[in-house]
Amino acid sequence: MGAKSEPENKQKINVSGRIRNDNPYYLKIADRYRAAGFLLLVLFAVFAVIMLLKFGSNITYDNLVYLARDFKVAMGTSAESVSSVSYTSQENMAFAYFRDGVTVAGSSDVTLYGSSGEEVYSFSENYGYPVLSSSDKYMLVYSPGGKNYSLYNSVTRVLSKETAGEIIAADVSDSGAYVTVVSASSGKYDVEIFGDNLKRIMTVHKDKHVTDAAISPDGEFIAITSVVEGNIDFSSEVYVVRAGDVEPTARITSPSSVPYVADFTKDGTLFVIFDDKIVFYGDGFEPALSFDFEGLSPSCFGAAAGGVTVACRQNTLGTRTKVFSFDTEGKIIYNDTVPARVMEVAAPAESGDCAGYVKTGGEIIMLSVSGDNKSETYSGEVIRMIDTGSGLLVCTGSRAYKLFSASEE
Repeated sequence: MGAKSEPENKQKINVSGRIRNDNPYYLKIADRYRAAGFLLLVLFAVFAVIMLLKFGSNITYDNLVYLARDFKVAMGTSAESVSSVSYTSQENMAFAYFRDGVTVAGSSDVTLYGSSGEEVYSFSENYGYPVLSSSDKYMLVYSPGGKNYSLYNSVTRVLSKETAGEIIAADVSDSGAYVTVVSASSGKYDVEIFGDNLKRIMTVHKDKHVTDAAISPDGEFIAITSVVEGNIDFSSEVYVVRAGDVEPTARITSPSSVPYVADFTKDGTLFVIFDDKIVFYGDGFEPALSFDFEGLSPSCFGAAAGGVTVACRQNTLGTRTKVFSFDTEGKIIYNDTVPARVMEVAAPAESGDCAGYVKTGGEIIMLSVSGDNKSETYSGEVIRMIDTGSGLLVCTGSRAYKLFSASEE
């Protein structure tokens, strides 16, 4: 038999060395994304350093908490507002409808109750006659004649300050910018304007008797009303200035009139209630619409997102009251006599058939543009009425409750 042949050595083939698993095109794309990601990280680090250096003093725990809570506002607030809440009675109480809840301020503390009636926060304060000025996001609390004021949001007390002189008036905007009127020496007044960073922008010095000051919802304009004394008569001045400007945007005088109060509607329209009329100001803050109170003097008024309501007594005994209501553009929507003494009014929260509310000795009347007025009885000593849009919030010394609820109609 022949010899067996040796088997041939098999050659190993390195497959991985012949087949490429990577694609040059996608490698190039990946490199670009990697470079872009690195660049974004660098830019973010630079941005963070700049923000901390420039705005580090404004980055606080309270502001961060408020930012987180404010996401609710971006998505829309709850459909239902506070309907009932009980609280401890205090002296000289004031109320404000705020973020679907109600703020109760008294001589000893300021408390915010949420839409379900739960206590959100409470701070001890010392206000003899508290006044609440509220916007969509902020509340400013002060006492006329006092020297202390505080600014609140929906989470906490943002700041508390003491002024050099007595506080005459104050107002806060939706942006957080606010204005205070403080008495100075020799019968002069300092109108201090603060920006939304809570730092003072400017001070307007007035040597006339200041009666009120208001700030526009965006914090851009400030209106100051004053009484100007003459030799034999007096006149009023409406002074409007843009925050940060040296010269006023407008200065309007009116002879033989006393300005009671100035305010801005939600769309930024300025109005002033005088002792004999109401004036709405248009472009350039020139008087656009003026309505005479027919020789009567206002006894109480209310302003809200839906308009302005003013009550004027028609006789000395107060058994007849003329009520005027205006929409946010200054057009009159209600002009009629209530055969009773009106002790409190509330303006409508939104445009529609409701022209406002008036409280008499025995009932609360919802005024109707169409003439179909409705009334309900109330209990307790009513201190404040607030239209929430879903009913009238009636605030007494110990509890707040709703009348004219939409679910009841």
